Parts: sequence; C-alpha cells; structure tokens
Amino acid sequence: MLRYHVRSRDLVAVVDDLRAGKLILSPYFQRNLVWRDVHKKDFIDTILLGLPFPQIFIAQGDIDVETLTSRSVIVDGQQRVNAIKEFVSGDLEVNGKTFNQLENKEEFLRYQVPVIDLELKASDPQIIDIFKRLNRTFYALSSIEKMSTEYATVDLMLIAKFACGLLRSIEDSDQEEEELVDLHPLMPEDFLPWASSFDMTNFQRWLLKTKIFTEFEIARVVHLMFTLNIISTVYSGFFPRNDKTREFLEDTQDRFPFRDEILSGLEMAAETFLKIDLPSDSVWYSKSNAFSLMVICFWHSDALRRKGVDTVKSALMDLADNLPDDYALAAREGVNNRKQRITRHEKLAEVLGVSTDERRLQ
Repeated sequence: MLRYHVRSRDLVAVVDDLRAGKLILSPYFQRNLVWRDVHKKDFIDTILLGLPFPQIFIAQGDIDVETLTSRSVIVDGQQRVNAIKEFVSGDLEVNGKTFNQLENKEEFLRYQVPVIDLELKASDPQIIDIFKRLNRTFYALSSIEKMSTEYATVDLMLIAKFACGLLRSIEDSDQEEEELVDLHPLMPEDFLPWASSFDMTNFQRWLLKTKIFTEFEIARVVHLMFTLNIISTVYSGFFPRNDKTREFLEDTQDRFPFRDEILSGLEMAAETFLKIDLPSDSVWYSKSNAFSLMVICFWHSDALRRKGVDTVKSALMDLADNLPDDYALAAREGVNNRKQRITRHEKLAEVLGVSTDERRLQ
C-alpha cells in the first residue's frame, strides 16, 4: 500500500523551492499549462480571500549525495502552482493589482498550502496511474492528454512529441543531457541522442505557426494526436479515427519501425507544403485538408517538387475554388472516417497528378 503524509506549507516555501529548482513544475507525465487568465485570477483571488483549495500532490525526487540536495515533482496541482508563480513574479494582475501592489504581501506569502507527500519516487511507473486517477474529475484530462501520459515512454509517442516540439533537443537546450532525462525519468536513455540528430524546424513551423490549431488546442496537445495519426497513416495507410494509432501505441516493440524515415519524411513534407506558399486563410489550413495534403506531401514530395511549386499551388487553388460536392462533404463531415480520408486523398492525388496508391512504409 502506498504511504503518504499530509501537511501544510507556507506559500513562500513552495515558491522558494520552485525558484531553487528543488520542485519540478512540469515533469514528463504532466499535461501542458492550459489554465486561461480567468482561471488563474480566480484561483489567486481564492488565496487572497483566505479560502482553502484542494491539496497539491508531490512525489520524492532522487537525492544527490554529492551536493546533499534533492528535487521533488508535482504530481497534481501544476496549474495552481504555476498561477502562484506567475502572480508572485509579477506576470499576473488580480483585482487590478500585481503582487508588489498588495497591501499585505506577507499575509499572502504565509498562506498555508495543503500538501500530500507521496512516498514514491518520481521515476516510479506507478506515478502515472496516480496522476491519471487524480485527473478523472477536477479539470479532467482530454483523451490525448490521457494517452500522452499512459504511453509516455512508448517510442511512437516519443517520436510524435519530438516532432511537435514537446521534447527539447539536446543541442537546443542549455541543460545537460542528464538533466533533460531527469525530467523524463522513464524515457529510454538513447531516445534524445537519436532524435536530436533530426531538425524538425519546418514541421513545427507548419504545425504550430499556421492557422491549423488555435493556441488553446495546442495547449491541450490536440496537435499531438493529429501528428500521431499522420505518422500512423504514412506508415500503415488510411484507417478510421485513431484506431491504428492506439493499436501501435499498445504494441510492445521497443522501437517503432522506420523511425528515421518518419522524422526525416515529416520534415521534408512540411518543407514541401510550406514552399507551395498557400494563403494562410485558404481551405488547406483546415485540419482535415491539412492532414490530407501533408500525407500527399510525405508520400510524393519528390514528384511535387519536380512539378514545381507554382504548378502545384495553381492546382490546389483551382481545386479550392471549385470543390466537388463529395470532397467538400468529406472535408466537413465525418472527416476522420476512413472513407472520407480516402475520398480526399484520391481527389488530391488526381488533381496533383500523382498516384492514388497508399505508399505506406509498412
């Protein structure tokens, strides 16, 4: 049976631990920060009124016997602690005042934060199950956020997260490799060194800097599910909804097949897509159309480049201006069904003059 201890801490002690790096706000199993300002302000107002809020769950970190220091991680309470951090740092205004403008800052800093300390290491696989159970009710996780946690160390999930920019490249970080892996204690040690050899700049620009997803959707990692389905499609062909993706995530193989070809192929496909230079408000940046065109670009990048970007752009713009009824319906209703995905693919392939075959890697 899991042992735990219930206590309260001064709010200032929690902030001190965050600033000193003794408390990790965003460990590998946590969701992205999704609270909007209205949620943060309401929460801080709760503290200012002296009202209680639910406990923060903390798991033990490893002890560094050389420096005699340890780091713990927040299992549940990330959104609340981040709101506190932003307010104290002056990045959030509540009731027209910043933290420095409060009449009694000491009273705020002495607020008693309820804490449950779990006698469990942050690297213990059991922590993922605890996180999932705690998040079944209050601010419940979305389907992809649950999958991101449940399959956190599966190679396919890690590949998709790296492609999306959710995992930092070793070369792009000031942190040492050991510190990066410490934030993902169950990640295979060889994953980041392998993934960091791939530059995903164009793919991330296409995914995050266009109008495919809103900022809120990105915060809720909707783009991660989108990327997982693209990867699964170019690997195995079209399938309904998320079925194949879930099947591949549940597979026990250590490494996802064609992982090198997938990352390099996604980057090349995104570069091809961006070079076509389609208007940012065109239909090709809706989720369903962007998905279909990205798959075409993955399977036929070389052929599209030989045709020339002007020719490809002209064909796509003509199609956008004269969408056949069956394509328009397949891009608007039931967009994630296999039939609709195939309908869009075949029409795009026909218009662009490439094969309609599913050139899957599998």
